[in-house]
Amino acid sequence: MLRRGFDFILWDWNGTLMDDGPFGLGIINAMLRERGLREPDREEHRRLFDFPVSLYYERLGFNFREEPFEQVSTQFVTAYIAGAKQCPLREGARELLTELRASGYRQSILSASRQDYLEGFIEHYGLQEEFEELLGIDSEHAPGKAGRGMEWIRECSIDPARILLIGDTVHDAEVAEAMGVACWLIEGGHHHPERLRSTGRPLVADLGAVRRRLLETGGEIAC
Repeated sequence: MLRRGFDFILWDWNGTLMDDGPFGLGIINAMLRERGLREPDREEHRRLFDFPVSLYYERLGFNFREEPFEQVSTQFVTAYIAGAKQCPLREGARELLTELRASGYRQSILSASRQDYLEGFIEHYGLQEEFEELLGIDSEHAPGKAGRGMEWIRECSIDPARILLIGDTVHDAEVAEAMGVACWLIEGGHHHPERLRSTGRPLVADLGAVRRRLLETGGEIAC
């Protein structure tokens, strides 16, 4: 099969392969109700969500002078981990991962999830065979993943020009920039398309569009 562009796909997890947006927003809104704060809808969430997540919480009205960020974050993470495995994968995710691997693409995950949580999710969904490495972080408070990605790029023997990072947030574009790799941003995750478009990175509508571009056009995409 003729394939141009990339050899290695570096996937984001939350919002890109796992459809956890509605579940996470439900937890956030329950926390906001406890504090008498206004609850955003999905559209507003996509415009407010950010990394580091402390910035997102501040935008929602959490006051870290009254309660520490770590306390708020721990409340969210505890509720999230207790129920997140009920979340579905995004439509076509399992089939796409298998097809890409069979077509010769190498795949790993780079996530702002804590390493042990990430490993648990991949095992739960039965996706261990699809990925060479699972690259999580060592904190549950989601400080970002750029450092982890740059560390990995230094350690691996892959030409950065042959790596494509696929994510659903502006932060994924920032991580790709730090790593010196290409990046596509997928709609329907945690960030509104307008925010994704502002990065100047190529936008794809869904995983079906990712499949078409990687398997039918060889990874070529117009910005």
